[in-house]
Amino acid sequence: MNWRQLITKSTFVDQESSPRRRALFQLPRFEPKGALFQFSPTYAIIPLVMAAKTKTTDNPRAYLLKGDDEVGKQQALDHLLAKLVAGDFIDFDLEHMEGKSTTSERIMAGLGVPPFGSARRVVLIKYANKIDNAEQEKLAAQIEKTPASGCLILVNPAAEKDDGKPKKGSEVIGNLSKAIRKIGEVKDFGGGTKPQNQARAREYAQSLFAKAGKRPQGDAVKILLERAGTNLAIIGTEVRKLIDYSGDAAAITVEDVKAVTSETPEEKVFTLIDAIAARDQAASLRLIGELLEEGDDPRADAPKTLGTLARQFRLVWQMKALQEAGVRSFSKSSVPEELQAMLPSEPNILVVLARQAWMAGRLGRQARSLSRADLIRCFNAIARTDQTLKGVDSDMDDPTLAMDLLVIELAKASR
Repeated sequence: MNWRQLITKSTFVDQESSPRRRALFQLPRFEPKGALFQFSPTYAIIPLVMAAKTKTTDNPRAYLLKGDDEVGKQQALDHLLAKLVAGDFIDFDLEHMEGKSTTSERIMAGLGVPPFGSARRVVLIKYANKIDNAEQEKLAAQIEKTPASGCLILVNPAAEKDDGKPKKGSEVIGNLSKAIRKIGEVKDFGGGTKPQNQARAREYAQSLFAKAGKRPQGDAVKILLERAGTNLAIIGTEVRKLIDYSGDAAAITVEDVKAVTSETPEEKVFTLIDAIAARDQAASLRLIGELLEEGDDPRADAPKTLGTLARQFRLVWQMKALQEAGVRSFSKSSVPEELQAMLPSEPNILVVLARQAWMAGRLGRQARSLSRADLIRCFNAIARTDQTLKGVDSDMDDPTLAMDLLVIELAKASR
């Protein structure tokens, strides 16, 4: 693969004080390796918009809570349990089952028990997607027999995805979802457009700081969201860390955010390219080492890191081309069509900047620091390293060394 191919290649009501109830009400959640991912209900203080709300009844007998927004699901679950189960009778009127070990027969039996002192008798199932598929089919066929005194709540954790689509087994089966719609509600949390999710994330972060009596200064919230993304559970964790870190101080500064929160891999690659553009080989080596140390297997991690690095260099190349053409505004309406036609579809700098406008200034600085000759040399070096990692025309069997040699080459001074 040469440099020409590289630059165009499309490659949440407060919880009861009872520790037992707190544990019981707590939703399952996916914990990415190496990430702190604990939700603190104390900070779930704003209502969230629920997307894809389906058919409801006056007396729903079943609920399915699904989607990526764990905080939204937690708030909805707490609201339902507070409405349906009397606190003094929780040991009698709430039956908790684990998806992996439960059966349709056990679920229906639990729903058939009359409530002792609550409005309804609730069967709550965590990890509903883990229920055996055959048992899900049986439940779908029987769920309509749920008495008016019973209520089934299924919780589906955020689905694992492949190319944006839920992986098989990460969501309850379609027939069960359809059956629930007939007698109750399916609520999908985490929907909406990217701007809507970003606005909600900002509102949520600001509300958490306000409740704690903290005042974010300058771009503190902006940088926090750049690093934490729009996942409200992660934002809640990062805000709590910042509140603890700031101590008695009322202000949360940009420096606090940078000291406490973790850079995303994309941010680290940006910082690496900054070091390369500054011809700082020592910093470049340190940064590539940090990127590779985040993973477990250098043989798998090095190609991924190389791909991210190549993608960022393609964006720098496009920025340089637009700068040389006199473009100063990067919205599609501001760029001549003939220039747009010359840009690759993936990654397309105009699409990227429409989503992440903050990147424009940094890409601009990097493009000004690297000449066309520098960029061609960098693309060629990336192509050679790609071949090395694939074992083509090279006896090198150390991916970490290959990446170290690459950044040394990239950070060389111009000739």
